[in-house]
Amino acid sequence: MGLVETFSAKDVIAPDEDGAACGAAARETAGLPGRLNADEIAEIAREGQPIHRWPAVMREAYEGEMAERSERDQHFLFLLGLLVCLSTILIDMAVNPAMVIEGAILRVLTVAPITLLGLVAGAKGWRSIAAFCVGASPIAFAAVIVHLAMHLPPDTAARYLAAPALLMGFANLALPYSLRALLIFDCAYIITVTTVSLVTQPSTPTHNLDFVILMLIIAVGTIQLASRFEAMRQHNFLLTLGAKTSSVELLEANRQLRDLSNRDHLTGLANRRFFNRRFEELVEDCSCTDSGALDAQTRVVVMMIDLDHFKAFNDTHGHQAGDEALRIVGHEMAAIIEGADGIVARYGGEEFIVALCEDASAQSQANLQGKVERVSEGIRAKISSLPLPVGPSGRSLITTSIGIALAPPGVKPQREEMISLADEALYIAKRAGRNRIQSIEMEGQQSRSA
Repeated sequence: MGLVETFSAKDVIAPDEDGAACGAAARETAGLPGRLNADEIAEIAREGQPIHRWPAVMREAYEGEMAERSERDQHFLFLLGLLVCLSTILIDMAVNPAMVIEGAILRVLTVAPITLLGLVAGAKGWRSIAAFCVGASPIAFAAVIVHLAMHLPPDTAARYLAAPALLMGFANLALPYSLRALLIFDCAYIITVTTVSLVTQPSTPTHNLDFVILMLIIAVGTIQLASRFEAMRQHNFLLTLGAKTSSVELLEANRQLRDLSNRDHLTGLANRRFFNRRFEELVEDCSCTDSGALDAQTRVVVMMIDLDHFKAFNDTHGHQAGDEALRIVGHEMAAIIEGADGIVARYGGEEFIVALCEDASAQSQANLQGKVERVSEGIRAKISSLPLPVGPSGRSLITTSIGIALAPPGVKPQREEMISLADEALYIAKRAGRNRIQSIEMEGQQSRSA
């Protein structure tokens, strides 16, 4: 990966461990839906807006979270229901031993298949089937209990029937359903157990009516509690979402501040301060091998690049044209340096600076060849051929002079020494007529101009 530092007006980016993770990626990692605003979330939570008035992306996030909760809870509820169903056989043995075998068979034929189907559906990811089974299982269990109760004496039956009524209330509070789904569940529950009681014992309509009234009372009360719990879940979801969003927004703001402090606002390149920091990293990469020993085949190169007669360009065409020229030049240099795994920055005014590594194993001490020559000549030639806009229809060309400082292979050079040497080479190039390249070895040996 190259060390070219370019900055653009894309989405703000929030820092990860390296300080440069995209804001969108940070939101995705935090589980945040879209570009939600923390203030909007706080207002919705404060006003207690019903879910149908939430933004669509927020509703989808909540429904997704509830679906995940349902998947987590379903497995537990199936196993719990199966355990309760089997344990009630012991109650049958104490209350009505004659019905134990019949009760066990009914449970095995009704509750067990639904529970097993639900477990398989949950494992396979069949959400609709699993959701149906998690509600059908207690209904089937209640139907078995009611059938058995109808064969008991009235006093014992009344106590026995309290279990299905209480089971419905517990289901209203425990099932991972929406309020509408709970209403459907309660209607199906009451209709099923009432039908079973009428079919099993049609001669006791008053007794059945009392049972239905009891279930209706429990249904109304527990639905109210379920509604309250649902409102609390929604409110807690909004608070959690708001906290996560505020955290990501703070990270994004910090990243923006760091971005502004590291980049040149005009060209989008790194600024001098950021270049200085990254230069030390490049020197380490160039000078040392993986084992930590000095690399005798690689050297550090610094280029100072100055646009020729740029003050005259500004005076002739205006500062707006000059700014546009700097933007275009910066963009072109970034593209060239990116392919060379180097660093490019605006050093000040019309001056730019580049640092890169070069394999010096086949390089001559007296000639500028290979990677450095290709990059520097590529920059010089590209800038000299750029048709810069200077007005509604005018075009102008501009040239550049480049001074290059070459460190000895395997040496960790000092940044200021390299910059000073590159500056010296740049002034030599300008005195020699501009639009040319001049290089100097760190030892002071001067090489040819181009």
